[in-house]
Amino acid sequence: MQKDKTHPRLQGNQRLYQVVARQIAKLIEQNATDKSWRMPSERELADELSVSRPVVREAVIALEMRGIVEVRGRAGIIVLANRPSQVSFDVAERDIGPGPFELLEARLAIESSAAALAAERATNYDILVLEECIAQMEQETEVVLLQEKGDRDFHMTIARMTNNAIIVSMIEALWAQRDESLMWKKLHEHIHAESVRPLWIGDHHAIVSALRMRHPDAAYKAMARHIRNVTNELLEADERGRIVTE
Repeated sequence: MQKDKTHPRLQGNQRLYQVVARQIAKLIEQNATDKSWRMPSERELADELSVSRPVVREAVIALEMRGIVEVRGRAGIIVLANRPSQVSFDVAERDIGPGPFELLEARLAIESSAAALAAERATNYDILVLEECIAQMEQETEVVLLQEKGDRDFHMTIARMTNNAIIVSMIEALWAQRDESLMWKKLHEHIHAESVRPLWIGDHHAIVSALRMRHPDAAYKAMARHIRNVTNELLEADERGRIVTE
């Protein structure tokens, strides 16, 4: 029987990744004295705990930030010897908010619909501004991921193209949460920027092409494809061996 993986993101006052992080930490301590035990992969943990892989990835990143495990590319999840015995999610911690994949899920819903609406209202000037944003992205090869001005300006330009102040404020809030999230920063340490930039820039060109044609459905699909590509890269980067941990 296939296990149900449709858990809500919130469990009482706790986010699901926090609950799962505690379960993984408990699993580690239960097997601490077993020399033959190995840490399960994220796929195995998702199956064992009946949750999605994005939730497991968020939980593992939370544990990594607390010095319990370390993710080492193809070596997988390594349990650290000098780890704390308890997992704390004190309200004072800055990463208590939504996990990275929860934010991406929200962006998928909101920004895809915003792109469709923008396609109906796009002007030639808007298209020129978006092309300038991509040109800036292409020049930001030395900029650390998450600090690229061209990328943020591109998405916020599309938000403003909707001429809807509520949509603009919602998308601004999502990007602000991303920028403030310590989990986002930790997760992006696992990304090889030179490998993903061409893919993501290509996604942005596809979005502009759909907007230039004033085609709402194509714009929706192009934006959704881009955000799914970001999600997949963040989820699969370690398995592809793109992280360097020396």
